[in-house]
Order: sequence, then C-alpha cells, then structure tokens
Amino acid sequence: MRLLIPLLLGTLLLAACTEEERNKLFKEADNILGKDLKISYVADNGQIVKTWTIRDGKVTTHKTPKGAVSGYYYFWSEETGYVQIPILRTIIEEIKK
Repeated sequence: MRLLIPLLLGTLLLAACTEEERNKLFKEADNILGKDLKISYVADNGQIVKTWTIRDGKVTTHKTPKGAVSGYYYFWSEETGYVQIPILRTIIEEIKK
C-alpha cells in the first residue's frame, strides 16, 4: 500500500503533462540505465589512464535547457564509488554477458 500511493500519484502527474513536457522531464538528465559498463578515461596521447566498471547501473550527464551536454559524466563504480570525469575524454563500452 505504501508503494501504491506514490506510484498512482506519479502516474497521475505524468498523465496530466503534455507529451512535450514529459519528454523534457525525461531528457533533463541523459541516462544509460541498467547495463554493465566499462568506462575509461583517456589522456591527450590516446592512452587509457583509468578504467571503471559499473554493474547494472547508470551514467548521468547534465543537459542545458537547449539540450547541449555539459561537461562531465557522473557514475558510481565498483572500484572507487562516486566518479565524475570529463565527457570529452571518456569512452563508454557496454560489457556483453
């Protein structure tokens, strides 16, 4: 019952929004959800400096109101916990099972 009420309220709120408003809500943060990922930070010379593993998680980045991606990826890794790295120097690969 405790889960049902917030679920119903959330559904009602989304139903009251226009499709454009719903799209804007879902695009505020660009997410890659529920996948096993390998994320690598690359140096100027092209060499991989560090690699992190994400199990069934997500990578998030902030978008400006005009839809441009701003600066950093944020994620929680198995190795070090919370990580924030520059988008321009990042490689994201899906780990196939």
